[in-house]
Amino acid sequence: MSEKPRRALWLINHSTLRQFEVPLLESLGYEVFLPKIYHYDEANLSASVDFSRDKGLTIPPDDLETLNRHNFYLGMSPDVSEIANKHFDIAFCAFFPAQLAALVRTFKGHIVLRPFGLSGETTYTDLTIQNLDFYFLHEIEKRHERFWFGQAYDHLASIESGVFRRRALTLPLGLRDAVVENTWVGTDQKILFVCPRIGTSPYYNTIYEHFKSVFGKYPHIIAGSQPIQIENDVSVTGRLSDEDYKRVMRDTRVMFYHSREERHLHYHPLEAVRAGMPLIFMASGMLDRLGGIDLPGRCTSDKQAQSKIDRILKGDKKFIQSVISSQASLLNQLSSSYCEPIWRAQFAKIEQSAEFRSNPPLQSINRSRRVAVILPLSFRGGSLNIAKMTAKMLTVGAERNNDKVEVVFAHPDDKVYSDLDFSDLKERNIKTRAYNWKLISRIELSRIQKLIGYNNRPKEQAYWLPVDDATDLLDCDFWILSTNSIAWPLAPLRPYCVFAQDFLQRYVPESMGDHYENGAIQTARHATAVFASTPHTLEDVVQYVGVPRARTALAPMVADFSKLHGRSPADREQASYMIWTTNAAPHKNHIMTLEALQHYYTSLEGKLDCYVTGVNTHQLSPKFQDSGDGSAITKYPESVRSFLRASPTLRRHVKFLGDLPEDRYVSVLSGARFLLHNVIMDNGTFSVAEAAYVGTPSLSSDYPPMRYLAERFNLKPDFFDPRNPIELAQRMKVMEERWREKSHSLPKPQTLELNSWDARSAEFYRLVLPYLGVV
Repeated sequence: MSEKPRRALWLINHSTLRQFEVPLLESLGYEVFLPKIYHYDEANLSASVDFSRDKGLTIPPDDLETLNRHNFYLGMSPDVSEIANKHFDIAFCAFFPAQLAALVRTFKGHIVLRPFGLSGETTYTDLTIQNLDFYFLHEIEKRHERFWFGQAYDHLASIESGVFRRRALTLPLGLRDAVVENTWVGTDQKILFVCPRIGTSPYYNTIYEHFKSVFGKYPHIIAGSQPIQIENDVSVTGRLSDEDYKRVMRDTRVMFYHSREERHLHYHPLEAVRAGMPLIFMASGMLDRLGGIDLPGRCTSDKQAQSKIDRILKGDKKFIQSVISSQASLLNQLSSSYCEPIWRAQFAKIEQSAEFRSNPPLQSINRSRRVAVILPLSFRGGSLNIAKMTAKMLTVGAERNNDKVEVVFAHPDDKVYSDLDFSDLKERNIKTRAYNWKLISRIELSRIQKLIGYNNRPKEQAYWLPVDDATDLLDCDFWILSTNSIAWPLAPLRPYCVFAQDFLQRYVPESMGDHYENGAIQTARHATAVFASTPHTLEDVVQYVGVPRARTALAPMVADFSKLHGRSPADREQASYMIWTTNAAPHKNHIMTLEALQHYYTSLEGKLDCYVTGVNTHQLSPKFQDSGDGSAITKYPESVRSFLRASPTLRRHVKFLGDLPEDRYVSVLSGARFLLHNVIMDNGTFSVAEAAYVGTPSLSSDYPPMRYLAERFNLKPDFFDPRNPIELAQRMKVMEERWREKSHSLPKPQTLELNSWDARSAEFYRLVLPYLGVV
């Protein structure tokens, strides 16, 4: 049986680099895939697409088509990861954060990061922390035997640390046909200066301004891609076609290269040397390392550069010849004869490692992991239930995948909870842990990070740290925040993701009171990933919070029907009430609902009482005595109570049952003619699905997440406009008269169970799996 061909993903779209590296990889025995989609932005101004290698790839055409349709700069989808792992041994990438993160988390072959150098003292370690947060370096550490810092120059890793320094090998930058071609004629008496992004990059704008101040008196052409057109400077050409660029390089008298950067080199001065064009360049930069220290084109000052350029522009043939004849040595270290032996030696090092082509089990975890599911505030009701379902889905999903994952459920240390609240977790051997939030300064956070091996510079003024009187959850490898509701930014001491539920403050600003949501926003922005269970909330994550779409994912929408199992059908013929599940928050639209109920009872002669239940709904009862602090949030229930006190009809028909025990709630829900659900906005309310499970139809306000939930569970509730109390009253009357018919149209319990947390646990686990430290 013949051995599978060696294949490489070369996930870089740089045109000049591709011309050298891809043929070299092929000479080493690799079939090469080249990406077909890239963002034309400031990071890809020298990019292009090449289909020429597709014909040499011996992978199924459908798999190739899938790869060709994918944008690798945004990460890797599950189907693309599966194809990559099936067919490819090694992947090359430049420093594009989302691409690097996806490869580290989902690709089981070797990964070669291709650093080409940065300006100043900036390091790739710094950039990794800045773009992927400091703990991503530890994700690379877990895969260090399959990771390589494939530096283009042998001194780049000297300023790096950790895994980038330890896993450095040199794959020298090459130039195809690195010989002097002598195409230069120099008839156009101008300086050619390459300076892209003048109007969009402060770095390049400073270079441009300096060039104009020093050399502006000489005729010149400024080439380079310009995302924003530079007005009032006709010398700036913008991006030139390959043909025009070759013509300008052939005809222009001299090129000036400004850079003194010790760890970065552009291609264009090398292209000038290859064309036989005289190059005047500044000392102390990368060209010195390539042999430029003693060359006549080297300059130690602007004044010296002016003098040498002046001589060339005036046609000093002797000086021009000395520059051209000497500078050919700059190409020596970029030639195939120099680079190829080094590449072959370094590739032998990669291929001789024990792990190469060994097919590790990426989709299972080979050591025990501990994950903390954190409930950030003292929530009850739906928020508590969602958090517990998250913990249970992780536990069951890991078990079914034969992975060793221990889940810890962390909740605020609050008397509002009892052991009964967590009995379902204990049945799954999920440990619970009470904690309190401690507000710490960024200086304190920095000290803690150093103690546990990280070196980072926190940006926020203060952070919330979970304190559990033991390890403060630092014994967990990964944190999942079960909702985005958090008052201060989460102290980033472990990789974490956020399961966003809704962003009510965008639609109901008063729901936040005087508190600004910086904690929720910054916590989400710095998360490894942000999940949401409805497309609407996912769009809020991107559009409102500002999380890049590549770091978001749609999680399965699930419900917990376990408390409804084994319930005998209720006798609704004897019932004379509707049930209104709500809580005391402003987004629950209470005043509008009460206006509708008033109209229902007085104008439409409604016959059903309204039973109100839910967390803190006792605060809405006209009998409740408020001892609040006068804040906007405590004033809101009083506005509801005042409305009720002014209406004898409502006081007679609206009954406040409070936050009922589970069994009692199910009994009341089962006996209701219908369930009433009215909010302005949330992430969808599972009480409607629970009602359907026991045969109770629902009347719901119409908003996008609720439409999505209804579609997923096939609920077919009656919808109404949450801004129109008259319409709601009329829909109540219809439900009163047609509840039997609507009950018969509800899905069967076994159908609803298809979207239970247990049924969808494997799907949710697969979503989270790449972030759990898979090795």
